[in-house]
Amino acid sequence: MRKRYLAFALAPLLSTAVLAAPAQAHRELSPFDAVNQFIGTEMDTTQNKSNDAYGNTFPGAAVPFGMVQPSPTTYKAGNALVGEKGGYEYTAGLIRGFGMTRYSGTGCTGRYGGYEFPTIPYAGDLVDGRIPTNPSVDVKPYYLSFSHANEVEDPGYYKVALDNGVTTELTASTRTAVSRFAFPGKATLLLDVSGQNNRSFGSEVTIDPATRTVSGWMYGVDVCDVGNYYKAYFSTTYDQPFASYGTWNDAEMTAGSTHAIKSTTDTSVDYRHDTGAWITFADGAKVTAKTGFSYVSVANAAANRDKEVGKTRFEAVRARAASQWKQALGTIDIAGGTDARRTAFYTALYHSLLHPNVRDDVNGQYLGYDNQVHLVQRGRHFYANLNFAGSGWDMYRSQAQLIALTFPKVANDMAQSIVDMVKQRGSWAPGNARMQGDNYQVILATLDDMGITGYDRRAALASMVATQKLPAVSTSRSDAYQYFATGMIENRKGDFATSRVLEYAIDDFAVAQLAGRLGSDRDEAFFMARAQNWMNVFDPVTQHIRPRERTGFDRTFDLRVREDGAGRGQFNQSTGYQYGWLVPHNLGTLIAKRGGVAAATAQLDTLMAQLDAGAYTQTGNYLSNQPAFNTPWVYNWLQAPAKGTDALYRAVAEMYDTTPSGLPGNDDQGSLSAWYVFANLGVYPAIYGTGDLVISAPMYSSITIDPVGDVLGGIRITAPGVRDGKRYVSALRVNGARTTANWLDARFVRTGGRLDFTMAATPGTWGTAAKDVPPSYTQGSDARNNVGTTPDGKGNLGSMDLSDWSFSREALAAAGATPGASLPLSDTGIAFTWPTAEPGTPDNWIPHGQRVDLPNRPATAVSFLGLSTNGPATGTATVVYTDRTTQQVPVTFADWAAADPTALITLNGRNNANGTAGTGTFRVFATTPATLDTTKTVDAVILPESTDKGIMHVFDVAVSATH
Repeated sequence: MRKRYLAFALAPLLSTAVLAAPAQAHRELSPFDAVNQFIGTEMDTTQNKSNDAYGNTFPGAAVPFGMVQPSPTTYKAGNALVGEKGGYEYTAGLIRGFGMTRYSGTGCTGRYGGYEFPTIPYAGDLVDGRIPTNPSVDVKPYYLSFSHANEVEDPGYYKVALDNGVTTELTASTRTAVSRFAFPGKATLLLDVSGQNNRSFGSEVTIDPATRTVSGWMYGVDVCDVGNYYKAYFSTTYDQPFASYGTWNDAEMTAGSTHAIKSTTDTSVDYRHDTGAWITFADGAKVTAKTGFSYVSVANAAANRDKEVGKTRFEAVRARAASQWKQALGTIDIAGGTDARRTAFYTALYHSLLHPNVRDDVNGQYLGYDNQVHLVQRGRHFYANLNFAGSGWDMYRSQAQLIALTFPKVANDMAQSIVDMVKQRGSWAPGNARMQGDNYQVILATLDDMGITGYDRRAALASMVATQKLPAVSTSRSDAYQYFATGMIENRKGDFATSRVLEYAIDDFAVAQLAGRLGSDRDEAFFMARAQNWMNVFDPVTQHIRPRERTGFDRTFDLRVREDGAGRGQFNQSTGYQYGWLVPHNLGTLIAKRGGVAAATAQLDTLMAQLDAGAYTQTGNYLSNQPAFNTPWVYNWLQAPAKGTDALYRAVAEMYDTTPSGLPGNDDQGSLSAWYVFANLGVYPAIYGTGDLVISAPMYSSITIDPVGDVLGGIRITAPGVRDGKRYVSALRVNGARTTANWLDARFVRTGGRLDFTMAATPGTWGTAAKDVPPSYTQGSDARNNVGTTPDGKGNLGSMDLSDWSFSREALAAAGATPGASLPLSDTGIAFTWPTAEPGTPDNWIPHGQRVDLPNRPATAVSFLGLSTNGPATGTATVVYTDRTTQQVPVTFADWAAADPTALITLNGRNNANGTAGTGTFRVFATTPATLDTTKTVDAVILPESTDKGIMHVFDVAVSATH
């Protein structure tokens, strides 16, 4: 079906009234016909939000998860931040050529990656048998003017009638691009073999006129140009004979040449456009080119082409691509909605399924992350591009879960691909990742809980446990040593130190969840304790997540910004206010620390007043960027799911439309689009690391999720009142059973079933009781969280003071502080117990309000064993009696290097992370015993919520017994 969207697709969704409009009487736009590939292709230059204010998507030909995405890349003179995008900018009037691959929705302006082996159809004359201008000197004369009125696109197909008279059509199979060029007269194809988006270190091209084949390779740098290098190979056959041909190599253009190569191992150079070829055909030729692609070899590229398309005609390849998309888009069926609403929804689903990408060839070979050729298991695929720049930072919040719901077999292969990548590299990042966190671990744990278990689960867990512990030599987390040892990253580290603590805590929660599912209680407990490290950067005085220095919280930091003005970035692509809610696994505790439900609701209301304000001096939200994805659903924990529904209706209406600028931010390979899909479905996987779904409200009266294959069960959602403008949930039945819980356990995802909603026009009481809120995982909240003692010569197994120093375990033992030893406090009747922690595991508390349970008995006094680093520290502890009454107890420790009479242990020297020992005298102190109420029974002690000046450390709490 030849479709144009000028009639409706450029009409924005102007108000929430559109969302409530009844279904149109005419035939519903089918999912396939609803896709508009131009959505997200135009940058909104009126906005400056921190990241690009548009999707950075592209029109072109691809199949779901395909290796290739043949497509046009545009050029616009002027502002390079707009005109020289690495994809397709809707306001541009020139096409640079038609390349083989594309990353959909990336950032990294000017360093987008992809676009290998662009072909440019040239309709002019040759000069002395050569093209008139050498592309290595200036390729711009070959750029192609065009008009949007002459473009046509369908999923799996793209066509443009260029102003030079050439009509170009593109379609694809998984690993092969099929292109058709219809020339009105002179017919030449320029093959810019070194013309990809990012820097080139070498390329080669070979022409074989006898077989009408051109082949070659390129060597370059991947997206964001952060140091990930790769080679790609191609082999193209043409259905028409060559009238002439030639190559260029730097300044030399040679007619009749069949070979050119320029290559180096120096990765500091840029050889873009330096090598290529041209081939000519008879005047008025209509040429079909079939290009196999591979990351292994030219031979494999040719085999991919021959196996997948062979002699198949262009129209048949297009039809097969269309069939694949019809199946993919048919995995979610929504009933009703205007043409514009359906267009926005199914285009988002389309964008969500472009990545990740099959990386194995038809013979099963793929180049692993160890630069060795591997063979994928029969019946499986090896997937790459699980998130650009190699971290999964975007994917783990929405896209991985959507793929699991629609293509669970793909999700299983994704999971195994991650495990294989880890085996090949020995780390949890496929290269130099631009974003922080071991987010692949979150993806695995989340998929696993959703029922995606067809991968080597135990190997995955074993690697997580082995790499994410001290001495932090195998982890891919930056500043992991400090984080593993102290549970925080001090703000002076920069590189978005504070948000990294939040991201790492999510990673650790995910590891703990996988460990628990596999029966490893010890590992679950260890990583759940680390999952609560977010509390170390929560300032109870200001009740906000806040940067922390070794001497205390930086309360001068402006939470409306990303960094502190001195170049020390604290929050990645977001403000402190936006990141302040990213504790998805323990929102209940975060809400309590922020002052309770009422106070936290007021704070979230302030954030939601502006849904997409960006990250420059803002108190509003940034919903088009990943760290804020979960924020509308935080209202469920606040017992106000209707507020979350209102925020989502606003977001869908205010931020998204069907114009070329209709995506509000970089789509980041489909994660933003996947978020949009979930917003419409009325459920969202808000507890990353689990398969739990948090409920808002479906935006369609009927939704069916029918996954490809039989790994997971399908989901049927009914909400008949939506068509009448009713947006709020008043009742819900899950598989026929009534529930008021505003969330679903992952078991529902694994088995599938029905969600039958009753809708209302005004908010009611459904989901608003304390018992209705989603879970908050509090395990580990009271655990010790600092490793302050290390064996001699192994100082990298701990850090007491955030500057890499720790106590010597041998020196402690010589002073009587052996694991489990009793340390009496003179004649007070108080005896401390030295921690029994093994080397490299936490042995003391950095206080944030942990509860220390004590034997229930009356006591005359309480004392604390510990110290402070980087200055003295004072806080207030709370003694809890069994009758629930409490008593405040001030706690003060001197700096561990201070000569204070309260010292109980005195040591000479200390250990450094570099394996050496330092000089000086260092101490552990015991506080002066505080008198207790002997008429009551002591139950526990709550450590201080906050301390001043230095950082407090507590090794033990002990009371004296009454006699």
